[in-house]
Amino acid sequence: MSQTTPLGTPTASTQNTQYDKIGTRYKMMHDLPGVQPERPSVIQALGDVKGLRCLDLACGTGRYTHLLHTLGAASVTGFDISSTMIEGAKASYPPCAFPALTFTVADCSKPLYPAPEPFDLIFAGWFLNYAGTEEELVSMFSIIAQNMKPGGRFVGITTNPEDPLMHESKMNFYGLDILVLDSAYKAPGSDKKLGIKARVVAQTEPVIQFDVFEFRTQVYERCAREAGLRLKWSKPIVPDDERKGTDYWDRYLERPTFFIVEAMKL
Repeated sequence: MSQTTPLGTPTASTQNTQYDKIGTRYKMMHDLPGVQPERPSVIQALGDVKGLRCLDLACGTGRYTHLLHTLGAASVTGFDISSTMIEGAKASYPPCAFPALTFTVADCSKPLYPAPEPFDLIFAGWFLNYAGTEEELVSMFSIIAQNMKPGGRFVGITTNPEDPLMHESKMNFYGLDILVLDSAYKAPGSDKKLGIKARVVAQTEPVIQFDVFEFRTQVYERCAREAGLRLKWSKPIVPDDERKGTDYWDRYLERPTFFIVEAMKL
């Protein structure tokens, strides 16, 4: 499969439907310690969403689509490239019980069709990290910009772009193994180093694994500017429970698996 970049140059697409094979088993990851900091970090970044019309890109089985709804969003539309994940989302949040939630199959790295009305807030949990080229990342940011109302904003979860040791694997890391597949990743046909390619192996039963890209901060910043966006980064926060204030999270906070990224139009 190929796509056309904003400059009109064809490039091989790294997009895939690896989650079709994972399906609703992905929900088993939510209770792993390495995933638990996501929810409080997202809630802090989202702030007040009451009454907002929201878009959830790469919504998966609808975990964050539903969270936006529970936080008071007026409506939430979820898109995902995996038909299996969308089927799981619809099963978990049927329209009869959740009329404010809508789930549709779509490749979120390409223009949404038919084009929806712009949204107040766009969220994307684990979306940008599947761009394998700068062109794809620009396209993703462009989709965000095109679907954002004036004065709207974007909140997302992506791989840690500031990890100075990203070229080193992390084993037995709070229920996850992060295996570095390419420590000096270059996009197909390019000699420019962008970051790494990694495999996430979740210590669930059965095991879940999938591949991601971890680009450097400057790559994100450059691609966002080309799409007309400016970025703000936040480190994750840990759950406010008995583990907080102990040394439990020390290793995690040294090399967190994700950062929160926010965006607004230039």
